[in-house]
Amino acid sequence: MTGNVTNVLEIAVKGGFLMLILLVISVIAIAIIIERLISLRRLSGNNKKVMAGTLEHLGAGIPERAVALCEENASAPISTILIEAIDNLKAPWHELETILELEANRQGIRLQKNLGTLSTFAAVAPLIGFLGTVTGMVKVFMKIGETSGGVDISLLANGIWEALITTIGGLTVGIISILFYNYLIGRTETIASELEDGTSRLLIHIRRLRDED
Repeated sequence: MTGNVTNVLEIAVKGGFLMLILLVISVIAIAIIIERLISLRRLSGNNKKVMAGTLEHLGAGIPERAVALCEENASAPISTILIEAIDNLKAPWHELETILELEANRQGIRLQKNLGTLSTFAAVAPLIGFLGTVTGMVKVFMKIGETSGGVDISLLANGIWEALITTIGGLTVGIISILFYNYLIGRTETIASELEDGTSRLLIHIRRLRDED
């Protein structure tokens, strides 16, 4: 295993400075992917639990327990929306709708944390790879131009494959980044839809409570 890692690093070094940039990008991209996968999975589950518990406490007429539940699960996006709703239960209806809509939008932006960076990596990594290949090929042909005699085929072949390494690296990073970006965007849209549904259910519940009063 150690030998394989060493070989990969040796090949990357031969790809030049741009290949090292791709390595850095790949590490950051992997970190973003792992963090978002874990975070979105946790957020989705917490939203449903907090929503159900809050509506139950509000229906029982104990909003303080609902607030406590939301504060215990502050990482869940729905929690801040619910707290805003409870804090503004007596506000005019149009104001309450606006408050909850603004908070839902803020939480939607929060869900997409670092995904813009991942999208940028998906677009830029292949371009960096192609740039590395072009600059590598330029160096190869410059060496050919400097030789007054015959061309050393082995030297030419080595120069070409080293130049092509960056293309492979760039495409690999780009493909992985775009695949996970699309998947994570789908997950955020699902959770955002859950927030929208939860907000609608909450408004219906509050209207019923007001009608009962």
